[in-house]
Amino acid sequence: MRAVLAAWVLLVLGVAALAQIDDPPSPTPVPFTREPRQLQWRIGFELGNATVLEAPELNPKNDYRLAVREAERVIPNPLLSYGLALLPYSKINVANSDLVNPRDWTVIDLQGKTVRKSFSLLAVFMGSRMTTTEGGYHLVSLPVTPSDPFLGTRKDPSPDDVVLGFAGPIKGRIHLRTKASETKWENSLPVEDPGSLPAGYAEAKKLLDGAESEGQRFLFGTSIEAMVRNRLSKLWLLNYSHPDTTKGSHPWGIFEEDAGGLLPLYIYKPAGTEEPYVAYATASIDLNQDGTDELVVEASYRLGTAFKVISMVGEKYQEIFTSYYRGPEKR
Repeated sequence: MRAVLAAWVLLVLGVAALAQIDDPPSPTPVPFTREPRQLQWRIGFELGNATVLEAPELNPKNDYRLAVREAERVIPNPLLSYGLALLPYSKINVANSDLVNPRDWTVIDLQGKTVRKSFSLLAVFMGSRMTTTEGGYHLVSLPVTPSDPFLGTRKDPSPDDVVLGFAGPIKGRIHLRTKASETKWENSLPVEDPGSLPAGYAEAKKLLDGAESEGQRFLFGTSIEAMVRNRLSKLWLLNYSHPDTTKGSHPWGIFEEDAGGLLPLYIYKPAGTEEPYVAYATASIDLNQDGTDELVVEASYRLGTAFKVISMVGEKYQEIFTSYYRGPEKR
């Protein structure tokens, strides 16, 4: 009897030991760094029970796939259908030299609300129902650090829940503006109505014109107010294409209303090898505090989304940033 009891105790202890080995590691905090000398910002999302900022600079070799592989190595069997895998920072491969994480970040949402937050965790999106890519490393803000490495989020990242995080305090008030208007749509197609388009739109069509044999195309987009060289202006982001990204090419541009016409600020004509998307103005905000707003643009692909930032560099507007793509893997 004693031998049977002893064997049973050893079996229980063995199972417990195996369970401990299989337990995923608890998340450990990301170290805080000094406030950067130059203003730095990150794009992110409010997820209802957590705030995340994209941290592509921390991905090994600047490859988000390597960040996901690191997470899968440390947590090989994620016990959630979809959410954040909170990682043990000290046990993963991360570009530490590029870490920017002051104790306080200034976070602003699309309603213009500004809060101070700390981002003490690092995570990637994982889960059994993941059929899309959600990027690589993210800094995560939670009220407390949980012991469980899996966090189911209340909301998925979406264009309505974009936030911008500034490393450290910001001097003065940050002005964020969202779209002021959108061109008319009927039956899921844009309507080229002069009443909802700016004066000079015909010239914009010429500048955006592509191949003559593309078939049916529409001029459509959004307007937004923005500071241009310390002057408040009305800008239009206009696409000249079919809204179905499987049809034709998809050029777009940013124009400033000027003396009854449109002044082109930025023209994008995609190369044939690029994944097609249509663009919409999400927000205007002076990210580098130089007196001219950057334009945060939603790039709407057929089945996914990314965000781009257009900024004046010198005397020319150009794309300076593209966020993680969120959607089915692009081929």
